[in-house]
Amino acid sequence: MKYDYLLFDADDTLLDFRKSEDVSFQIVLNKHNISGNFKDLHTSYKQINDLLWTQHALGLVSKDVLKTERFRKFLEVNNLDGNASEMSDDYLNTLPSQVFLIDGAVDLLNSLFKKIPLIIVTNGIGHVQHKRLNNSGIKELISLMVVSEECGFSKPDKRIFHHTFGLLQADPEKHRFLMIGDKLETDILGANTVGIESCWFNPDQTKNTTDIRPTFEIDRLQHILDLL
Repeated sequence: MKYDYLLFDADDTLLDFRKSEDVSFQIVLNKHNISGNFKDLHTSYKQINDLLWTQHALGLVSKDVLKTERFRKFLEVNNLDGNASEMSDDYLNTLPSQVFLIDGAVDLLNSLFKKIPLIIVTNGIGHVQHKRLNNSGIKELISLMVVSEECGFSKPDKRIFHHTFGLLQADPEKHRFLMIGDKLETDILGANTVGIESCWFNPDQTKNTTDIRPTFEIDRLQHILDLL
């Protein structure tokens, strides 16, 4: 193997968060009797949610505030009546049970299992991410999962990577790491910051308009095997 450790992002790299979010959000809307054009409502929520997660990564918004604030702003922007706190609780209770995998994830992990340690480094809420992994069917293939809420730092902060290195008792100057993820601004930038190689998983073949440069770029998970 060319590397000693593979670090994977979770959402939209191994786990299909887009689909999980779609289903969970619809369930919450139905429970709270919120009707309307689902696509428009979901787009509105995602824009608010993405902005808050970006602010959280910058240290501007706490995780506890984010959980409820995204629904409060969603209701406000769309002139809807509802209880943001209850919607937040229902969403976080629903999301872990709505788990879908990215195409090729199971085959890739099975082919690498016991050949190289498979680590997940993910931004997210601890109990939600652990429940989702438990329900995914791939938990036994993963050596370690590091969640931003539990260690106190979010990608691209170098400290979440150093926390991971510490748990593995591995030195990035002596051991070879590859970070694989779908987000340039968190996964790839974070890897670049700590000086490890990176692979941008870009299934939609989106053009990179940033200054962030991955070591590799793939559009299918099985192509990772070509890098090893």
